[in-house]
Formats: sequence, structure tokens, C-alpha cells
Amino acid sequence: MADAPAAAPGTPTTRTGRILVRLDRAAHRPWFLPALAAFPLSDYVLPFLPNQMLLMGVSALHPRRWPMIALTFVTASVVGAFLVASAVRSAGPWLLETVGAPAPGEGGLGPVARHGIWALALLALLPWTPRVAVLACALAGIPPWSIALAVLAGRPLPVTLLATVGARAPHLLGRFRRVERVLAEVRARRAIPS
Repeated sequence: MADAPAAAPGTPTTRTGRILVRLDRAAHRPWFLPALAAFPLSDYVLPFLPNQMLLMGVSALHPRRWPMIALTFVTASVVGAFLVASAVRSAGPWLLETVGAPAPGEGGLGPVARHGIWALALLALLPWTPRVAVLACALAGIPPWSIALAVLAGRPLPVTLLATVGARAPHLLGRFRRVERVLAEVRARRAIPS
């Protein structure tokens, strides 16, 4: 049996490490922040993306740029909420009719229409994206711009905290073996000329 080819020296062994090396190489290109925005923008439809880890990892690799990285994540999250709310609002009546749910203002969706924006703003303060709350508010007939403003009211705090932890406290992240191993792989790859 032939041995598998060895990885190039300094090549990260983990998938996360390889992704971070690519992001690290691209971090100073003009298209980097818009490309990075694709992750939180699509977080409403692809919930399996590790956006919190990505935010902290990129902030740890580029601590001086953490405010722009945080602003990118907040903006993309607000735009994503607006786009999802607009899509659900346009398909909402058909969707509600198909699943047999009450129309906005009738029965079960009335409380969401009355209190949904406040609940959405509170849920946006949590570290993860408030997907279900955005969908419920959109189905309840709340305008997409109101939903986007509620997300904008809450998302800056958790995103800023995660970016700050990534940028200012890498020694705290280093306590987690996996995180330290991935960051060490990226740093080792930086030291090797490409």
C-alpha cells in the first residue's frame, strides 16, 4: 500500500485552519470584507455556518481591523433580515394559505404582530442570528424595514463583543486546545513564504 502524500510544510491539517489561511491571505484585498459579508448575510437561510467562530477567528488574526469586521457582520445581518423578510412577505399569503395557518391579524399571529418587533430586538441581542423570530415577524405582516431596524437595534452588541474577544483576548481563546491549534497552524503558515 502506498503512503498518502505528506502535506506541504506549514499546511494546516484541519479544514478550519485551511479556511483561515485562505482568509488571512485575502484579508488585505479590496473584495475581502464584501466576501466575508456573505457568511452572515446567508446565515438566515444556511443556519449551519459557524459565523461566531469565523468572526472571532478573523478578528484574532487581524486585531487592528476588528471594528470594520464587526461593522461588516452587523450590516450583512441587517441586510439578510431585510431580504428574508421581504421574500417571506411577498410569499407569505400563499405560504400561510398552503399550510392552513391564520392570516395576519387573525388568531395566532396577532400577538406576534403586536409584540414581535420588541421580541425580535431582544433576540437579536443573543450571539446567534434570530432566524425564527424574523420569519415569524414577516409572516405576521410586520414590514421588512421594521424587522431590519429591530435587528439593527440588537446585533451590534453581540457582534462587537465577539469581535472584541477575538481581537483583544487571544490568550483567552488559546485556552481552548482546538482554537489554539488552528491559530498556531495559521501563524506557522504566515511564517513560511508562499
